[in-house]
Amino acid sequence: MTNVKQIIDIVLNLIVIVNMIFFTIMSFKKDGEWKLQNGKRPLKYFTFLSNVHLAIASLLIILFPRSFIVWMLKYTGTAAVTVTMITVLVFLGPTIGYKIVLTGRELWMHLINPLIAIVTFTILERRPLSFLYSLFGMLPVILYGILYYYKVLVVKNEEKKWDDFYGYNKGGKWYISIILMLVGTFAICMAYYFTGKINLI
Repeated sequence: MTNVKQIIDIVLNLIVIVNMIFFTIMSFKKDGEWKLQNGKRPLKYFTFLSNVHLAIASLLIILFPRSFIVWMLKYTGTAAVTVTMITVLVFLGPTIGYKIVLTGRELWMHLINPLIAIVTFTILERRPLSFLYSLFGMLPVILYGILYYYKVLVVKNEEKKWDDFYGYNKGGKWYISIILMLVGTFAICMAYYFTGKINLI
């Protein structure tokens, strides 16, 4: 049974790795032209960054399945894409439209990859997760939140400034968005913490 679980785990992780390699390569193409600068565009989106994080962790967990550091990297990647998935399903889907956020590449990064991450981490790569270490799952959101706040609200140079593409500063209520994201991310981390105490198989 263990060997079967390992094979399934490797296959699922490879799916994430392969599709993110493909999407990363395709990010350099825009309007039929391949340009190096096009590849910089997705780097400002948490969705893309969290999926790249997950893909790197997925590769490392295949190569070093016993490493605790690698497993923690997989955890932070899983927590990050879980935030992505829930944000899309609860916030972006109703406001932008599910056909937009769950079509093509977005379907993979917003839903399929997160689901793969959840299954692999909680079942196939299962280990006990302490309360302290569970809080590390908040790091990607905190770090990105600082960057997003800086780029949207602090930077004045129009060429370097970001539009509020996630709408978190709508009506100037960025502080509410911060509280909601932190509380939501903490809840996700606690879900993984308590899941680690339950015998799922």
